[in-house]
Formats: sequence, structure tokens, C-alpha cells
Amino acid sequence: MRIPFAVPCRRHPLALAALLLATGAAQAQTETLALAPAQGLPAVTVTATMTEQDARTAPASVTVISAEELAEKNATDLLDAVRGAPGITLQARQVGGRKTLALRGLEGKHTLTLIDGRRISASDDVIGHSDYQYGWLPISAIERIEIIRGPMSALYGSEALGGVINVISKKPKDHWSGSIGVSGGTGLKSDAASQFGSSVYAAGPLGQRARLSVNAEYARSNPTPDIDDLRYSEVEGRRPRNLGVNAEFDLTASQRLQAGISDGQERRLYDDVNTAGRAYVNRYDLDRRQTHVGWTGDFGDLKAQLRAYRSEMSVINSRSNGVAPTRPQDMQDDVVDGHVTLRRGSHNIALGGEWRNEELVNAGLKGGRDDVTHKALFVQDEFSLGANLMATLGLRADHHGLFGSELSPRAYLVWEASPQLVVKGGWGHAFKAPTLKQISPNYVGAEGPHSFLGNANVKPETSNSLEIGADWQASSALSLRATAFHTEVKDLITYKLLQQIGIRRVYQYDNIDAARIQGLEAGFTLQLSRQLSWGSDATLLHTRDKATGKRLNDRPTTSVASHLTWKRGGWDARMGLQYTGSQENYGNKLPAYTLFNVSAGYAMKLNATQNLHLRAGLENLGNVRLAEKSPNFGYAELGRRVFVSARLDF
Repeated sequence: MRIPFAVPCRRHPLALAALLLATGAAQAQTETLALAPAQGLPAVTVTATMTEQDARTAPASVTVISAEELAEKNATDLLDAVRGAPGITLQARQVGGRKTLALRGLEGKHTLTLIDGRRISASDDVIGHSDYQYGWLPISAIERIEIIRGPMSALYGSEALGGVINVISKKPKDHWSGSIGVSGGTGLKSDAASQFGSSVYAAGPLGQRARLSVNAEYARSNPTPDIDDLRYSEVEGRRPRNLGVNAEFDLTASQRLQAGISDGQERRLYDDVNTAGRAYVNRYDLDRRQTHVGWTGDFGDLKAQLRAYRSEMSVINSRSNGVAPTRPQDMQDDVVDGHVTLRRGSHNIALGGEWRNEELVNAGLKGGRDDVTHKALFVQDEFSLGANLMATLGLRADHHGLFGSELSPRAYLVWEASPQLVVKGGWGHAFKAPTLKQISPNYVGAEGPHSFLGNANVKPETSNSLEIGADWQASSALSLRATAFHTEVKDLITYKLLQQIGIRRVYQYDNIDAARIQGLEAGFTLQLSRQLSWGSDATLLHTRDKATGKRLNDRPTTSVASHLTWKRGGWDARMGLQYTGSQENYGNKLPAYTLFNVSAGYAMKLNATQNLHLRAGLENLGNVRLAEKSPNFGYAELGRRVFVSARLDF
């Protein structure tokens, strides 16, 4: 299939400059947000190939966000943690100020989220207006976050059209260590909501062969009232509570057993008004749980992994003042997977498979529930084509119990042109399976003013994507990076209007749309002095609905994240901005906006084993309120806020 390749630059001087930079550097890519060019250890990724390797030379577009940067950003959940990373923009969920991420112009439902390589029960494509997938693991328990941009179905199957986000948890070491943290924040107006958070993490050995880690989190943020109408909340309140326990046991010097459980409960609260004008409090009670057990073996050139895990999520809604709630919903994924990697000469071969049973409990399904089994086999070979040229070929065969089979191939090249310049690029095919609501012919969703019907003939969404880029260490103080990408998406699952009865519209899920997404990611990291560094990344998007010729909704044409970081002794300071360009929203043009943030921290050594970290900052310095810029923004940003945090490491 011929894929035309073009990058929009006539309307964007930044795009043209970045494209020239990319071409002059032989087309660049791969960044590590947390590292200045001449400092720190190289970032590593396991997500790109299922084996650990340098993110800069991995066969994918990779961003790694470290635990240190998470602390500097004052991140409270996964969405906060990845905001500002290349390729990531925001999309509205239209309820309670909620928003989800989009990766390279593809929605959050097209991004597969993992915890240590294990799938979570993704809710945003199953439960309307939800953003519940960002709170599975406390920030205090995260070692790093790996973002793989571009299709990865060749390794991971469904949902990986836009890419993969893998949250890597902290692992216990051969000595006990941990942290205790508290944080608080409030807006600088009398009606602003306050926030509080606390966390505990501890890990260490239990004898010579066993290790244990535990983490706990409790946080509370109150709803933010809508100043234009106090019957509504502009941003909903949240009360998450998470608890996790993980254990490791060495069977032999080369074999290890692992097991664990993470359990989370969260309450969402916001004020709303129904169609009859009755004010009420909307409450959602969320339960998340993942349990896992696994075995790993390291036998030199042969490494193996086998594991089984279950992810569960339940959502129960209740409403005050006699307003009827939405249906309760339960999702469950049972997974058994495994793989082996074998090094033979210049080849590094990975073979594996996955069995997954997906279940949904919802009153709109026949009998109140439905399930489907997924089966998959995959193979991948990384091999040398010369002294500095590596190729990666992969293929995965998936079988879905309702729609049938899908093949996902991938091919990638990495050329280390010199120690300073890495050029990489490739092509991949990816797919997303229909949800059980979409593909179940007896599903009827009749809540709210509209009805939605399932369709047994719905096909999976598919994409073909091509990228080329490079990473150039121009000097000891300056690194440059850029990637151009082109994605063709077809059979997008949407819905068509069947009939209208009064104000009620009846829709049915169907495949009707095709889209083209082209873009450029470009950035730099500059060490201005031994203490001061500056990093910036821009993402330019050019999108088209191929049926109508119009831009895709809720995709900003330009987004930029830039920050200055100063460090000296135990002190550090950070000043950053996040620019979101103009975008279309169903015939309405949403204006651009910029958020500014500043913070400062101090780390002091209390004794040989204890360190205290203090931090304070201001967020949204300009007090940007999206509702004042346009009433068509379907999400909200918190107003100007001050925060303080403290963490004791031991």
C-alpha cells in the first residue's frame, strides 16, 4: 500500500524550522525528559522490545519520565505525570472538568496503558465521559513512566494504535528503604477548592531470598464551584485511596517468583442540574484492583517470563434529590501471558503469547453481562545489518472471539550514524478491537436523552503508520531531536443516527470514518551552565476526516512544553509553560491558551540514611479559565494555585 508522506509547515514557522533541523540532522528522534545532555545515566526502556535497552537507540519513539521529574512537576496522577510530553495533547470528557490524553492525535482509547507490562481495565471507551484509568498506581510508587509513541500492536495487540504508556513501579532492593510524603494546595481565591495528599512507600528484604514492597496513598480534593452558576461544579472533587503489596522470592540464583495486589477506591463528587432543572449532587464510587503472580528466569542468553493476572474495575453512581442514577458497571480482564527472548549471534529473538478473557457487567447487555476471549501469538527479531545498523521485525496474530482475526506486522531500522547522531524510522500496523457494548447485538444503552445500540458487524479500527526521525547530540551541552510521522486510520468506530422520537435520538455503533493524521515532534535540551538547563518540545498536528475533509475535533494544531531548571547544592527551581494551540470542536473554534508554573525545592541530608525534600510552587500563574475563553471547552483547568509538599526518604 502506498502511503503519501507530508508534514504541514506552510502555516507554522516553527514547523518549518523544526523540519529543516530534522532534515539537516538526518531526521531526528527520541528524548529523555529528565536528563540534561551531559548529566545523568542513560534512560532505559523495556516497553519498546520487552528487553531492557537504551531509550535513545531503541527501535521506537520513546520518552522516559523519571521519579525525580514527577516530584518536580507535583504530579497527582498519571495524566498530570505525562502532560507536556511530546505527542501528548488533551481531550474533553464533557463532565466535571474531566479530560483524557491523546497520543499523536489518536484518542486515549487508542493508547494502551500498562503497569509493569500488565494491562489495566481501560474505562474511557466503555464508560461514557470517564477518565478513570489514571489512578491505578500512586505516584510515590512509580520508578519511571515509559511512553512509546506509534503503533505497537505487533507486541501488545489491541488498543495500541497511538502507542503504549507503561508505568514501571519501584522494586525492592537488598536493603530497606522508603519514603513518607505529604502535600497540600489551594487556589488563591476564597471560593477555590483545597487539596491534600499523603503517601507511604517502603521496600526491603525478608531474609536472604525474599523481598517485599508496600505502598499506600490517601488524597482529597474538593469540588471547584462554577463561578457563573454555583449549582454546577467546574471541576469535580476526588478522594482516592490506594494500597499495594508486592513480593519477590528467589527460587534459585536465576529464577524468581513475583506476586502482588493493588487495591484502590476513589470517590468523585460534583454538583449538577438535570434536564428538569433539579439541582443534585452526582457521586461516583470507583473500585480498582489488580492481582498478579509470575515467574521469571534468566539463563544467560535465554530469558523467560510467565505470569497470570486479573484487573477489575467497578463503577457505581448515586445522585441526591431523587434524581435517577446511571447503571452500575463492572469490567474484568483475566490474562495469562508469557514470552522468551533468545540471543543467537547478532539476533535477539522474542517469542510469546497471550490469553485474555474480557468481561463486562452492564444492564444494557443481554442477561446483564457479556464476555469475549482474546488469543494471540507474536514473534520479534532484532538483528544487525552492519556495524551500526539494527533492524527489528515483528508480527503478532490476534484472534477475537467475536470479530475474528487480525495480523499486526511492524518493521523498524535504527542507524547509529556516529556516537552523536542516531537516525531511526519504521512502519507499523495496529488495531483496536470493538468493546463489548459496541459489538454485542443485544446491547441497548438507554440512559440520558439518547439511546445507543450494539452492532455485531462492527469491525476493528486499524491504522498504518510511518515515522522517521533522529537524535543529534550537537555538543556536550546541546541535543536536538525531531520526528515526522504519518498515520492512516480506517474503520473508526462511531455511531450513526437511526431514528429520532421526540427529543430522544437512537444511534447504532458502526464503522464509517477514516482519518489521516500527519505531524512533527521537535525539541531540544540545552545546558546553559552547570546549574541551568532549558528543555523544550513541540508537537505539530495536521488532521483530516477523509469523509468530510474537515479537521478532526479536539486536536490542537500546535502544542509546546518548555521548562527552565536550575540546580545548585540542595536547591533547585523550575519554571515551565504549556501551550495548547487552537482546535476545532464540532464547528466551533477553540482558542489557544498557555499555562505557566513555577516551583522551588530544597533537599537536605538529615543523617546517613535519611533525606528531607521540601517543595513549594504556583500553578497556572495567569489564572487561565477556559470557560471565559470559550463556552465550548469540554474540560476545565484549575485556577491559580499554591502548593507545598514534603517527602522524607529513608
